[in-house]
Amino acid sequence: MKATGTGIVVGATGGIGGACARALADRAARVLLCGRRRELLTELAAELGPAAAPVVADIATAEGRKTVATAVEEPLRWVVLAHGLALRKPLVELEGAEIEAVFAANLVGPALLLGELLRVEWAEPRAIVVVGSISASRALPNRAVYGATKAGIEHLARSLAAELGPAGFRVNIVAPGVVGTPFLGEDREALAHWVASRVPTGRIGRPDEVAEVVRYLVADAPAYLTGGRIAVDGGAEAIA
Repeated sequence: MKATGTGIVVGATGGIGGACARALADRAARVLLCGRRRELLTELAAELGPAAAPVVADIATAEGRKTVATAVEEPLRWVVLAHGLALRKPLVELEGAEIEAVFAANLVGPALLLGELLRVEWAEPRAIVVVGSISASRALPNRAVYGATKAGIEHLARSLAAELGPAGFRVNIVAPGVVGTPFLGEDREALAHWVASRVPTGRIGRPDEVAEVVRYLVADAPAYLTGGRIAVDGGAEAIA
C-alpha cells in the first residue's frame, strides 16, 4: 500500500534519531527530518530519497517550533521525538543557563511542539513515540538534571496517552540504555566498562535496535497499545 501523509522525526541528526528516520522512511509520503545541523540533515535526506525533507529548526525556540509545524503540508500521521541534549555534571557545578538549556531542549520545547502539532490535521495511525532514557528511572551520579528532563518527557507521554486516547492517538515511550552514538561523548569508555559488568547482554546497544522498536510502535503496534514504555537496554533495568 502506498504511504500517505506526513511523518516527523525530531532530532534526525542524532544517532538514534537518524536510525529512526531510516527505519520509517517508507511509512509516510513525506518525512520531515528536523534538527539543528543543516549539513547533516541534507546528507540524510539525500540518502533517504525524495520523500525526505530536511527542516532546520531548534525546537527549544518558538521560531523553531513554528518552522516544524508550518512544514506539515499533508495530514500528520506520526511523530517521533528523538531530540535531546546531554548534561553530565554534578549539580553543584552547573550554571543556571546550562540547566535551563537542557530543560528547554529535552522537555519544554518538545511539549510546546506537540501542542502546536496537535492543532494540525492528523490521519491514522496518529502515533507519537517519545524517546526517553533509562536515566528517567535510574538515579545516576552527574545525571540529576538530564534524568529529570527525561523523567518529565516520559511522564508527559503517559499523560498524553490518557488525554488523547479517546481521539484515536497512540502515545508510547522507548527508553534506550547505553547505545553507541556520539551522544556518549567522553563517557564512552567508562560506560563500556559499566555495560560489561552490569548489563545482562554485556554490550553497548546499536541505534538500529532502538529504531526497530520505534518503527514497531509507529507502524505495526495494535491500536490498544498506548501509554507503554519499552526499555531497549540489554536488560539493565531488569536487574536494577
